[in-house]
Amino acid sequence: MSSTQLGQKYFSLDAARVDASPTEIIVSNDGNTYYIITPEEMTEEIKQQGYKEIEGGE
Repeated sequence: MSSTQLGQKYFSLDAARVDASPTEIIVSNDGNTYYIITPEEMTEEIKQQGYKEIEGGE
C-alpha cells in the first residue's frame, strides 16, 4: 500500500486529530506527515513500510 492509498496527508498531528474519529488510527512513518486509517487498514504491509501507530483506535 502506497501513501496515496493511505488517504489524505496531514502535516500536523493536531490537524489529523481534528479529523480522526475515535475508532480511527493516526499513523506516521517519519514524524512529519500523518495519515488516518481504520484498524483494519493497519496491516503488516503498512507496518513493513515503517508506519507506526501514533494514537487512536480506542
